[in-house]
Amino acid sequence: MFHLEGFMGKRAAATLVASLTITCLGASTAIAETRLGDTQIVSASVNGGKALVIGTAAQASFSATVTASDSEGIDYIDAWLYRGPSTAPTGALAATTDPKCTAVDATTTRCTFGFVMGEGWLQNADAGTWRLHVNATALDGDYHRKAAASVNVQRASKLTANAAPEPVTKGKPITVTGTLSRISWNDSQYYRYATQPVRLQFRTPSGTYSTVKTVTASSTGYLKTTVTATRDGYWRYSYAGNTTTAAGNAPGDYLDVR
Repeated sequence: MFHLEGFMGKRAAATLVASLTITCLGASTAIAETRLGDTQIVSASVNGGKALVIGTAAQASFSATVTASDSEGIDYIDAWLYRGPSTAPTGALAATTDPKCTAVDATTTRCTFGFVMGEGWLQNADAGTWRLHVNATALDGDYHRKAAASVNVQRASKLTANAAPEPVTKGKPITVTGTLSRISWNDSQYYRYATQPVRLQFRTPSGTYSTVKTVTASSTGYLKTTVTATRDGYWRYSYAGNTTTAAGNAPGDYLDVR
């Protein structure tokens, strides 16, 4: 049977909980899947399965949830985030507080861990995939330890769009210009993002956006393309994002066609 009081006492004693910053790890802290007995990490997720986007805000708070089971009941669950290869992680992030745990039944326990990641102490190299390492230990000493989930930590992006000339005669060409930028965590400034595929989208005043074409940002992050004006509506650029950089949309620019 799961004993919450005993669990919290063990978890509070762990030195990992006290660490609120990313720290470098040596090869001696290699992380690999190991298992003893019938303990099983049933499920795990970070930030609800969504990417974590960090811009210039001081801190981003998010959570991870882990469910584990054992025929004799779960004693405690530990979880922390790391990046880089499992055999030689380049960074780690501990939970900021003790987890909130509930007994699903006599054999299964679910815990939620709170994390904080701050732009002020991230470097651009920290963008990308972070993995959640979980240690689930049962009351009989069995355990299961592995990287049970992952999250993409992304640099925030910004897009602009301007359709011109305005107004324009129906059937005439218009030029849609803009920029794609992303945050640099190294100095908290936005810089243009080069050679990325960006979608040009259009909608009528009462419609929804649809993609007209794909444009590649220049080597300096500028966007420019020409289309034919057919009706009134809004033009914008839309970026799908990647592992290190968040998706985003420019505010729609209304064009009057006469």
